[in-house]
Amino acid sequence: PLIGFFVNTQALRIDLSARPSVAQLLAQVRATALAAQDHQDLPFEQIIEALNPPRSLAHHPLLQVMLTWQNAPEGELALPGLQLLPAPISSAAVSAKFDLDLSLHEQGERIAGSFQYACALFEHASIERQAAQFVTLLQAMVEDDSACVLRLPLLPETEQAQLRAFNATEAAFDAELCIHQLFEQQARLRPEATALVFEQECLSYAELNARANQLAHHLVALGVGPDTRVAICLPRSTEMVVALLATLKAGSAYVPLDPAYPAQRLAFMLEDCHPTVLLSRSDCAQALPASAGVPLLCLDAPHPAWLLAPQHDPLVPALTPAHLAYVIYTSGSTGLPKGVAIVHAGVVNHLAAMQSHLEMKPQERLLAVTTLSFDIAGLELLLPLSVG
Repeated sequence: PLIGFFVNTQALRIDLSARPSVAQLLAQVRATALAAQDHQDLPFEQIIEALNPPRSLAHHPLLQVMLTWQNAPEGELALPGLQLLPAPISSAAVSAKFDLDLSLHEQGERIAGSFQYACALFEHASIERQAAQFVTLLQAMVEDDSACVLRLPLLPETEQAQLRAFNATEAAFDAELCIHQLFEQQARLRPEATALVFEQECLSYAELNARANQLAHHLVALGVGPDTRVAICLPRSTEMVVALLATLKAGSAYVPLDPAYPAQRLAFMLEDCHPTVLLSRSDCAQALPASAGVPLLCLDAPHPAWLLAPQHDPLVPALTPAHLAYVIYTSGSTGLPKGVAIVHAGVVNHLAAMQSHLEMKPQERLLAVTTLSFDIAGLELLLPLSVG
């Protein structure tokens, strides 16, 4: 017996955590909606008042996205002497109450509807794309109700083709080589060319390769091999580059330890990465924490044994590009530092990509300014050595 606009918003929670199929999702939504209908007499305003959620003028307190399904039959209002027609509402007169509202209704044998959206959040082109994606999603649901909802396609074929074009980044590179083998190729091609300059010291490719080979043979004799770790705690120096190349040549992964780091951080990294050997220098070794059984090799020791090792490239038969190249630690700003393991294949791929952009020539130089404990140092040191 009442006349009024009786619309009651229901906030429904849809749970996808169990990775439901389309059929399971529809059953869940149906059960949730029917359960909500059992309490439809409770005004939505009372729910807001009872829950008292944090209020913001920027969005609705409980929900930001609404689906409106208009299934009430259209009645006819007839009055004596009057012809009544529905008046269309201009879209310019409509104010979006939610971030996004999809309103649907039956129109003969079709379902029609429209999007309302907050223009402060969405552009018109974005909503058009979302509408096309929604249709794609519905078509996939109809085609197979046993499909997992989280696996359903969203992109129309035109956008899928565009995405494939964006990701068409395949390029030929030496995918079967490890990092140090790129350097060894250059050492064979241009042995007399300058490879490294540090202060007053200048090493050719042949000299740098020979020194790295000697240390690598010594590391292999100490038990270094694929997926083992060698910690390097050295200042910027020729020895640092020799140690890095020697570690890779021995098949191991280098773990950079910045001598300027606090002793507590260095101790944690040594304990966490379990290195087979620790390479350092006498002035740095004094600041290092007790290295719990890790053999310490000082590269500036008088008459070091590794200088008597062979100068030819060592052969590590088991080493592949899938093995570790280095382990670099995060800053630890969100807790303890975490060691991130990087394999040879990824670095070789990255070096090839950078060279395709930079196109470095043998006569050019690259200034290596970054600490070895930051992984961009790998690019600064290894890219010029890999391209001559």
